[in-house]
Amino acid sequence: MFILHVMQLLGLTALFVQTFLAWIFVAGFAALREVGWSVGPYRNFQRAFLALATALTVVSVRFYQGHMIPSNEPGLYGWGDGDPNVVVCYAAYMGLKAAFAMWLVAGTFHIRGAGPPRRLWVLGIATIVLATAAPLAFPNINDLLIIQAPIMIGCAVVALRNLAGQLSSGTGIRIVRWSLVGLAITWAIHAGAAATREYWDAKYVLSFNSFLDMGVQLGLGLGLVATLLQETHRRLAAAEQDRETLTRSIDQDDKLRALGTVVSGVAHELNNPLTVILGYAEELQLTSPDSEEATTILEQAERCRGIVRNLSALAGQSIHPRRELELEPLAWRVVRGLTAEANRVDVRVVVEPMGALTAAVDVVGIEQVLANLATNGIHACREGGTVTLQGRRLDHGVELSVTDEGPGIAPEDAVRLYEPFFTTKPPGRGTGLGLSIARAIVRGHDGQLDFETGPRGIGTRFRIVLPNALPTVPEPRVQPLPEFDVPRRKLLLIDDDPAVRAIVRAQAKRRGWLVDEAESAEEALGMDPATYAAILCDLRMPGIGGIGLHDLLAAERPEVLQRTLFFTGDLANPDSVEFTNRCQRPVLQKPFDFDELFRQLGRVGAQLASSSGTGTPLAT
Repeated sequence: MFILHVMQLLGLTALFVQTFLAWIFVAGFAALREVGWSVGPYRNFQRAFLALATALTVVSVRFYQGHMIPSNEPGLYGWGDGDPNVVVCYAAYMGLKAAFAMWLVAGTFHIRGAGPPRRLWVLGIATIVLATAAPLAFPNINDLLIIQAPIMIGCAVVALRNLAGQLSSGTGIRIVRWSLVGLAITWAIHAGAAATREYWDAKYVLSFNSFLDMGVQLGLGLGLVATLLQETHRRLAAAEQDRETLTRSIDQDDKLRALGTVVSGVAHELNNPLTVILGYAEELQLTSPDSEEATTILEQAERCRGIVRNLSALAGQSIHPRRELELEPLAWRVVRGLTAEANRVDVRVVVEPMGALTAAVDVVGIEQVLANLATNGIHACREGGTVTLQGRRLDHGVELSVTDEGPGIAPEDAVRLYEPFFTTKPPGRGTGLGLSIARAIVRGHDGQLDFETGPRGIGTRFRIVLPNALPTVPEPRVQPLPEFDVPRRKLLLIDDDPAVRAIVRAQAKRRGWLVDEAESAEEALGMDPATYAAILCDLRMPGIGGIGLHDLLAAERPEVLQRTLFFTGDLANPDSVEFTNRCQRPVLQKPFDFDELFRQLGRVGAQLASSSGTGTPLAT
């Protein structure tokens, strides 16, 4: 009896320690919840351990009364089986242990990545109600152990099944799994000992149940804490990666802003000579229509115009005039332009048949994208390699792809691939702007540019996906332009660059316009602009410039503003961007398409002529 009494005291001590540990885990989960860990499995595990700690506290009070205060001691009141206080304690204990099982299983569902099903809550609540009512019919703790065993074993089995695919998640999950196995085995022992107590003296075994439970609880709590620490480490690593990504994004934005400043400073000066070159290239082609040299000059001048516009796109501002065209001829045009470079390094550039594949695109912009990607592919390939251009129709749009047979893209380079000025080419072989410009152009088309490396890291395939629904501006129906009095056939050209004025004057005279010139807005105001059929004005000039002229006409002479068009070579300048957003008249971008320019001027003249009621078309 002495040995049994000592073992029962040790068991009671273990129960107190188990209760203390449960409250420690509750406090730990509560502290974690205060710092943001209030979602997912940890919220459920906190509730589970809170239920367990409360249940153990209740049963500790019951056994302390039963073992330390005899019921026959004079002046004291000990609790024996069947006492109402015992029934209440057992009812609370059983209900809270069932709640512990329910929340524990719910937490493992969250670890698996799926929310607990509704049937779990229905079954859990029903189990809690039945377990709470069980002491009314079975007030003996041994009977309650037998009733409680299926709940705990079932909880362990379901939780283990939820964690079956989580072995790779780390040491914490493995500890939790082994603790759940221990939970099932321990309760099988408890139930077996309680069920067979009539046939042998099971008191010695049952007195050790608190030791077994404490070991399982300790392993379960430590496993969950380890899992939490691993999850914390994972989140910190993810946060660090996000921070690095954000830092790279900020650095890229800084580079783009710096590039925008550069573009803003040079675009105006660069676009003026390009306007002149394009204008005279058109004149040269008209005088020598069969000249291959004239055609080449015009094509390359148009390409330069596109490059400048794409630099503006990279800086954040660009205009992408789009028209429907077949993509295969566009691809072949790119290949012809790269033939010399490809032959120099012995690389073939081929275009696979695309059929009648069409898309509404900015011709110069998409040509520049394909040229950049194909040039990169040529540089990546070894001698004898092949760069392939392909195209196909998708359900949601059109896909163009450029595939090379080079060494692929290293993972450390992939994260920086679209950064401005980042390049893996040797010095002098690249500026690091090609892919940045390409992505900016594709985004300007509401499309996507991505890439994938081939099997075993050999070859790279860039994909351009353009959506079906591209915004297009319908061409307005233009009425024949009636001829009006000579003073009203005149164009007032306002630009401070004499070379630009010269080529616009030449192009205008060829189309039947009479041109007067002014070097500034102030000079133009002194020439009575109301006597001109149309006014063409640059934005950036000394004095008030085109922006000041617009605001003055809008306030004082709106009828003159209605026949005024503006143009600029600097859409990356913040003042120009702000002005284009509020301007009441069209703003054209230099270097402009002269046919489009004079179509716009013709519409202005048509409106003026129709208001004066005159007759025959004016050649444009």
